[in-house]
Amino acid sequence: MLLSSCFLYNSIGTIDECAIENLSLIVNLSKNIQINAKSEGEDDSDDYAKYFPTFIWVVRDFALQLVDSSGEEISAKMYLDKALAPQNGFTDEIENKNRIRRLLNSFFPEKECFTLVRPLVDEQNLQNLESMDFDQLRPEFVEQMMTLRKHILTKIKPKQIDGKKLDGSMYLGLIQSYINAINTGSVPNVQNAWTYVCEAQCRKALEESLELYDKQMKAFVQEKVVVGEVELHQYNRELKNAVLETFREKAIGDTRQEFERLLKEKIRAKQQVLRQENERETIVNFLLLLPWYLTSLLLSGFAMHSL
Repeated sequence: MLLSSCFLYNSIGTIDECAIENLSLIVNLSKNIQINAKSEGEDDSDDYAKYFPTFIWVVRDFALQLVDSSGEEISAKMYLDKALAPQNGFTDEIENKNRIRRLLNSFFPEKECFTLVRPLVDEQNLQNLESMDFDQLRPEFVEQMMTLRKHILTKIKPKQIDGKKLDGSMYLGLIQSYINAINTGSVPNVQNAWTYVCEAQCRKALEESLELYDKQMKAFVQEKVVVGEVELHQYNRELKNAVLETFREKAIGDTRQEFERLLKEKIRAKQQVLRQENERETIVNFLLLLPWYLTSLLLSGFAMHSL
């Protein structure tokens, strides 16, 4: 639930009371998953919806006609919504049934439903279904299956948290955080896991930005024999702004300001060291050129005296 962007649930027959009760595990999700470390008691069900995947209910071997009470044709999505609508009544049994429905609707505001007829008419061939070609299956089944396949391949979104798409390293960090919580006997906490991911991403952005700064500054200095103080200051300012822009593009989460401050401090320290090295290099170059300069002056003076 916490790692996927789509929860694909299979059931057989119809969406009846038994099928819905088989999803009663949803009721216990709040006991095994925590959203906010600061929350007292259970988090609100709407909070879970922000981090839970979309929900697709696939009803296999479906034999009913999708029509409403008036005989009008309805979609599979409308069929699902109708099945998950609250039942009338106030008994404990009705309340338990409605609680599952209420949590399903709260946890998964984005829901879809697909129905698939039985792939074969001849039940004896069902035992060898995996070895059969498409043209041996019922055309209606093939069409419905391809519609489901197309939906999954085109509509499923990448995993996101707080509107941020996760790349490979971020996704691995999320997995590691949940594993660490489970292995220590804790309840997986989404906000803590996301903070862990954000800090790792910010740390990576910091290292890459400093590496970029060092590389660009080294190339700039090596191109010149002596770098003037004003020229060095101006280039450092331009490079610092470019590096900060790169950092801001990669850093995420509430901790990025803290890491940006650290990046500025490290750049400032590198600038100070570079200025000192540049001053020493200037003095060394001056001392190396001094004999040549004095000799030139003496030779020039001798030439003028001769004239």
